[in-house]
Amino acid sequence: MKMLNKSNVIIRALIVVLILAIIYTLIDKRIWNGNEEKVTETQNKTHIFLSWWGNDVRHLYTMEGVDLFQEKNPDIDVSYRYGVWSGYEKRTKVWMESHNEADVMQINFAWLQEYSPDGTGFYDLNKLSEYIDFSNYTEEELEYGCKNGVLNAIPIAMNTHTFYYNQDILDEYGMDVPLSWEDFEALGKRAKKDNRYALGFSKKQLLLFMIAYYEQNHAETVFNEDGTLNIDEKGIEYMLDYYKKLMDDHVICPIDSFDRAKYMSGDIIGTMCWISDTKLYCDDLQATGVNVSRGHYPVKEGAERTGWYIKPATMWAISANTPHPEEAAKLLNYLVNDPDMAQFQQTEKGVPVSDAAIKALTATGLKDTNEYKATEELFSDPDNLYLMIPNMESEAILDAFKSGADEYLYDKMELDECALKIYKDINKAINGE
Repeated sequence: MKMLNKSNVIIRALIVVLILAIIYTLIDKRIWNGNEEKVTETQNKTHIFLSWWGNDVRHLYTMEGVDLFQEKNPDIDVSYRYGVWSGYEKRTKVWMESHNEADVMQINFAWLQEYSPDGTGFYDLNKLSEYIDFSNYTEEELEYGCKNGVLNAIPIAMNTHTFYYNQDILDEYGMDVPLSWEDFEALGKRAKKDNRYALGFSKKQLLLFMIAYYEQNHAETVFNEDGTLNIDEKGIEYMLDYYKKLMDDHVICPIDSFDRAKYMSGDIIGTMCWISDTKLYCDDLQATGVNVSRGHYPVKEGAERTGWYIKPATMWAISANTPHPEEAAKLLNYLVNDPDMAQFQQTEKGVPVSDAAIKALTATGLKDTNEYKATEELFSDPDNLYLMIPNMESEAILDAFKSGADEYLYDKMELDECALKIYKDINKAINGE
């Protein structure tokens, strides 16, 4: 019996040792479970993490770029986390709160306010000027990444909204590309006869569309610069009333029913999208043989404000907690300024801000791309574009507006009751309740 007990103890001890050895191996090689994280070999190298979101194309070229970076910097080993946008912000929040974020991170412009309102949430990039070539940017361009006077991030590209249309359907209807709110309404009424919609887009585009309409008609902002609401429930009523009209007249496809396939098939004639999504909504439709036209955002004649906004498409930042700021800075500089990386990325995230990246792409046809043409056109009058208020992209606020609007659109609430609910819910989201 004693011999048996002793054998059991030895066996248990061996199992424990084996488990610890496996855990040590996983930690040493940094092999993470899950297809959103990939880790490479480790010995005698400085290890840093990179994180980003995007589609499969963006995943592929980023990984190819990282491979080349490691060839150029054999003393640095880069591992990465990546995924699609949906849910990515929530995972980032967990990483940030647990101080487990990547050393170099792709961030959304709104995250500067979310995670670094005082400028300390991300690393001060000015301290890394030895490794990051800031000469490729103007002071104004770098200012987009500043919080409280601290340079927290570098913009990859600038972004605003553009409109793309199936020109073949417009020709069939004998109609021109819409340039005004009235043009949208006319196209919607014609499309309704064929059970089509003039436009389809997401809940974020919905809110921004409604903001533009409101601000053009009231000469005041919906949000103050500090992110608080500048309108009361009557202002919400005004937007809801017009939203319902657009839905009834088939100008806007119901948000829950919109998907890119319906746009590609012609069930939805046009879309409002970020310039950085041009390949998805212009190039891909052109590739099917459809003629595609680009339209300008509508502005009411005589309006004091256009109501349309600009922001960095996405940005690169470095963790405030990184143990390897120099290596992280080398990777960040490579991602935004290296000509080889520019060739990998092309205009997938929009027209680059970096002069070095622009120079590299100009030699290979940058000015022929739809992204470049849209950027040149829409940014030709910068006084009519305003810097986006981060709360315009807040998921909580977007959900409050969209879900609240559904109550009115589908006759579950009266207009005034629904507007008051949305007003209260948005304020709760702003106050973090």
